[in-house]
Amino acid sequence: MTLVFGGLGGEKKLSYGERLNLKLLGPWSEKASEGGFGLRSLWRKYLWLVGVAEENERLRREILQLQAELARLKEKEKAYERLARLLKVSSFVEGEVVEAQIIGKPLGSWQAMVVINKGIKDGVLPEMPVLSAAPRKGAALVGQVVAAEDHYAKVLLLLDPSSAVDVLVQRSRQRGILRGQGKDVCLLDYVPAEADVRENDLVITSGFDGVYPKGILVGTVKRIYPGRLKGLFRPIEVEPAVDFESLEEVVVLQKKPKK
Repeated sequence: MTLVFGGLGGEKKLSYGERLNLKLLGPWSEKASEGGFGLRSLWRKYLWLVGVAEENERLRREILQLQAELARLKEKEKAYERLARLLKVSSFVEGEVVEAQIIGKPLGSWQAMVVINKGIKDGVLPEMPVLSAAPRKGAALVGQVVAAEDHYAKVLLLLDPSSAVDVLVQRSRQRGILRGQGKDVCLLDYVPAEADVRENDLVITSGFDGVYPKGILVGTVKRIYPGRLKGLFRPIEVEPAVDFESLEEVVVLQKKPKK
C-alpha cells in the first residue's frame, strides 16, 4: 500500500483515497520512526556496556599484576629480615659459619630431616652443627649435618628420634640427654627425679658430646612429669627454641677458629 500525496497546489484538498491512506499509514509511520530512535538508543547502550566491560577487564588485570608485585616485594622484605637475623648468629658462636637455605623437607617420612643448598665445596661436612636465629636469644640449635655432597647436605633435626644432644639446664647446671620425639617437643632424659629442674628453665648444649659447642640455646623446659618416673629418672619435655615449621634458612658452624 502506497501513500500518494500527488501534486498539491494551492488549497487543493486530499481525495477520499488519499485521506484514507494517511489515516491508516500515519500511526504506522510514527511507530516506525519511534522504533528507529529506540534501536539507535539500544545500540548506543550496548556499545557503552561493551566499553565498560573492557575497561573493567583491563583494571582487573592491572589489580592482579599489582597484587603479584606486592606479594613479591613482601616476600623479599621478609627474606631480608630473616637474613639479618641469621647474620647475627655468627656473633654468638666461635668459628666460621656458612649460610644455607633449606631446599627440601621430605613429606611422609618418619625422619626429621631437611636438605640444604650448601655442601662439601662450600665447606660443609658431616657432624657440623646447624644453627638458626632465635628471637631475642641469639643462636639456637637446629641439628647436625649427617651427609654431604658437593653442593648439598642433609641435616638431622633435633626432633628426629635418632637425635641425641648432651645438654645442661642453664640455671641449675643439671645435665641430661635431649632426644627427639618426632614431633614438636623433645624429651630430656637421664635427669634424676630429685634434680633441680623447673618449667621455663633454659636448656643449652653442654659441649661434652664433642659435636656441639657449649652454650648454644636448645629450648625451654615445657613440662615436668611428677610421679611418672622412668626408673630413677623423671621425664621432662623440652620445647625447642627453633620453630621448625617456619624454618627456611640456617647457618652451618664449621667449628674452626675465625681468621
